[in-house]
Amino acid sequence: MDTYNETEMTIIPRFEEGAGTCYGKNFKTAAFGFFKQFQDSFFYANVIQFLIVTLMYFNIGKGKYWKVLFYASVAGILGGILENITVAYICQDSQKEKDYIVIPFLIDELFWTTCEYAIPYLNLIKMKAFSKGKAANIIYYTIIGLFIPFACCRFCIGYERMKNGYLQSEKIKSLHGYAFGIMAIADILCTVAILYFVKKHNSRKNFNTSNISDYIKQSSYTILVAVDVVGFCLSILDIITNSGLIENYIPSSITTPFHCIKSSFILILAADALLFKYGANTNSSNASYANSSKYHTTTGGGGGGNSNSYGGNDHYYYKSGNSNTVTTKNSEAYKANLISYMTDMNNNTSQNPNNMLINCNFSNYSNPTVSNSKSIIKNYMNIKTSPTSGYTTSPSDITLSPQFGFLTQQ
Repeated sequence: MDTYNETEMTIIPRFEEGAGTCYGKNFKTAAFGFFKQFQDSFFYANVIQFLIVTLMYFNIGKGKYWKVLFYASVAGILGGILENITVAYICQDSQKEKDYIVIPFLIDELFWTTCEYAIPYLNLIKMKAFSKGKAANIIYYTIIGLFIPFACCRFCIGYERMKNGYLQSEKIKSLHGYAFGIMAIADILCTVAILYFVKKHNSRKNFNTSNISDYIKQSSYTILVAVDVVGFCLSILDIITNSGLIENYIPSSITTPFHCIKSSFILILAADALLFKYGANTNSSNASYANSSKYHTTTGGGGGGNSNSYGGNDHYYYKSGNSNTVTTKNSEAYKANLISYMTDMNNNTSQNPNNMLINCNFSNYSNPTVSNSKSIIKNYMNIKTSPTSGYTTSPSDITLSPQFGFLTQQ
């Protein structure tokens, strides 16, 4: 009987299946265990999230929004590394009969808190691009205030993990449910506020000249709602599956898919921001082509030619030294020569193999100039042009207009 009691006392809870820590691991060394942990979906999600967000940040990221995305991904990778190094150490064969107070599990909560609550904060940045006044301030301080109970829940999770030496228990799962619930409330408040302020903003400004607002509705709004739904479902399921009320009907593992998606929220928002920026650039390019199609093209030798006017004083001339025929704006020859000429302009070279000239005054062809009375490129993105040359600045100098404020705020 005494032997049985001694055997009972040597069973460490972290090696049990329900602890979600060392069950089935029994690593030979800590290094072997750490590398083995890369197959864990949560850990790998943080690793790949950090790599991709870092790549985006240093190549195209700019402003507070991208900085928060980057710092959140850094917090996620640091939290994942610390947690999995700790798991690799305490799950070794040589540590099987040792019990620990695992302090790194408590420290880890600093990183998880930062990474997870970055989501509502990112939504606040989006909201501030459109919102002003008392209502906006109330929402802002409410979201900031909800951070306190969220941080308390995360601290309690870390304390339970540190004290028990394992990652999961019914109490810890319930605390997770409360923490996710607070996040869901913050996210829903932000989403409702963003939808309200954008609608109010659009009612005062005319965005009918572009499809940018349509892109926002189709992309960013969809992501906002998806984040809210996942967070809300994860919170509710975490609480009710650990209450024991529906244990025979819904397994507790149903939360795993939602948790996996949630662990990649930073990457999802970064991808959405990238697509948002790409959509703006594409929209501007399409507007440029549509605007330039209003102009007529003519050809001729020497120094003159006929022209037609489209839209006031704007004239668009195309001259080819090899042809005396009129080239229509939709012909392949016209498009090829236009692309060639624009390439020369962008490369700042004087070469023009097609001898194309653009002249708004058509008095002579010796010194082609571009009129500044109307911009060929519709200025959705505030592209700065030279008052004398009409050349556009480099892509790195492009700044987004107010509807893109959340991507460029410093």
